Amino acid sequence: MRFSIIIATLNRAEELLVMLKSLKQQQFNDFEVIVVDQNKENFLETTVLEFRPYMTIHHIRTLAKGVSYARNIGLKAAKGEIITFPDDDCEYPSDLLFLINDHFIANSEDGIVINTMDKNDGKAIANLASKEIAIERDNVLKTVIEAGIFIKSKLSQGVFFNEDLGVGSPSGYWSDEGPDFVLKLLQKGAKMKFYPDFKMYHPNPVKVYNDKTSLRAYNYGKGRGYFLKINNFGIPQIGYYLFLYSLGMAKGIVFFNQKMFEYFKNGFKGRYEGYFYSKQ
Repeated sequence: MRFSIIIATLNRAEELLVMLKSLKQQQFNDFEVIVVDQNKENFLETTVLEFRPYMTIHHIRTLAKGVSYARNIGLKAAKGEIITFPDDDCEYPSDLLFLINDHFIANSEDGIVINTMDKNDGKAIANLASKEIAIERDNVLKTVIEAGIFIKSKLSQGVFFNEDLGVGSPSGYWSDEGPDFVLKLLQKGAKMKFYPDFKMYHPNPVKVYNDKTSLRAYNYGKGRGYFLKINNFGIPQIGYYLFLYSLGMAKGIVFFNQKMFEYFKNGFKGRYEGYFYSKQ
C-alpha cells in the first residue's frame, strides 16, 4: 500500500529535517511526502530539494495559518491508499511504515491510531489507553492523537479537519482536531482501532510548568471545551475535565508550586470558556 504522509510545518527547520531523515531510513519506501509549508520565507526549499532523490516529496506553500487548514490542503493533494498526519517535530522508527503496511494487509480496519512517545524517556506524551481497543465516540479522547492517525484514503474522501480546531487556528481553539476528524470518519462508517504497541516519537511538550506551557494549557483547553460542545458531549463530560484540572490546582497549592497552579488554572479556564462561551 502507498502512504501519503502529510506534514504541516511552521517555524521549524531542524525538527523537519529530523523527520525527513527518519523517512529516508524507512525499511518500507512506497510513500509520498506532502510538506505543507506555512512559513512566510521559503527557507525549507533547500531541505526539500535535499531529500527529493530519496523519496517523492511535494512542497506546497501557503501563508494561511492553522494546522487543520494545512492538513486539508494535504488531503486534497494526497494520492496514497493510507493517509497520515505526523507533526513536523515527529520521528518514525525505521520499521514503522513496514509494520503498519503489513498490519493493514493482514487486518480489516479502515484506520488505526498509534502511540506517540518521547524518545528521550520512552513515555507516552498523551494519557491514552494502555491496551488495544476499538475507537468509539465514548473513548475517542482516550484513543486518538492527531499525529498517530493512519486512515485508508477511500474512507477519508470528503472528510476534512475542522479549521476552527488545531494549533494556529485564528479561532483560538488549538486542540482536538484529531478526535473531531475521527468522529466524522466513524459517522461515515469507518472501523478504527487504537494500537499502543505501535510507536512513533514526538517530544513531550509539557515537561515543565512555565509561562509558555501555561499559555498552551489555556489554548489547548479552549480546544477541548469547544470540541466537547460542538460534538454534543454533555455536562458530565466537561465536568470530568474541569474536575481533573481542579485537582491539579489543588496539587499546586499543596506543594506551594505557583507555576503548577497557573498551568492547571489556565487549563481549567480554557476548557470552561471553550465549552460555555464558545461561538457556537
